Amino acid sequence: METKFQTSFIPKSPLSSGGGAIADLGVSPSRPKRAPSIMLDIAIFIFVVSIGAAGGMYAWKSYVLSQQDAYKKQLGERQNAFDPKLIEKLKKVNTKIDAASSLLSHHIALSNIFDVIGNLTIENVRFVSLDVSVPMDKTNDIKITLAGYGTSLKAIAFQSDVLADLSKLQLKNIVKNPILSDPSSNETGMIAFGFSATVNGDALLYSKTLSGTPVNDSILTASSTGSTNQ
Repeated sequence: METKFQTSFIPKSPLSSGGGAIADLGVSPSRPKRAPSIMLDIAIFIFVVSIGAAGGMYAWKSYVLSQQDAYKKQLGERQNAFDPKLIEKLKKVNTKIDAASSLLSHHIALSNIFDVIGNLTIENVRFVSLDVSVPMDKTNDIKITLAGYGTSLKAIAFQSDVLADLSKLQLKNIVKNPILSDPSSNETGMIAFGFSATVNGDALLYSKTLSGTPVNDSILTASSTGSTNQ
């Protein structure tokens, strides 16, 4: 007689929670691994960099302060190498020299006007009075007004011709707007007249007198300079 085996898919022992059935089969369960936190790594990196930067800034600040102290010490040593009182005295002397040089370079020797008048006056004419007017503005033009006498009307006419062509005397750019006025005869037979003109002050600078340059030469120099500028 054949023996019959009955199979059943229903387990005889109850399933335990948490994978009991798998444990019965001899297989141990594995836990899933956690992924590393990228944000945490970034935060740690930034923190480390910040600490390093703070340390670097502190070290640089200390270095700069030490260099400043060293420079101040060197500057003090170099200042002490000179005499401050002597330096201050030299500064005052230099200021006075500059002021004197400025005055001399712009000072006009009015006495040199007589040389200018002498160069344009003919033999038969003489002047008996002179009035000089120096402008207050920055121009160097000096107004002169004279009263004179001539031996005759012919002499006065010749003097007028000379004044009309001052380029022959190299005075065209020095004496400007020469005018003879009011000729009249007096009881002695002389012809009285008036004369006015403007003189370029550059020809009368006192610095040229100090340099030993004759007034006639300075007149020629000023005249040639004026011709060049034109």
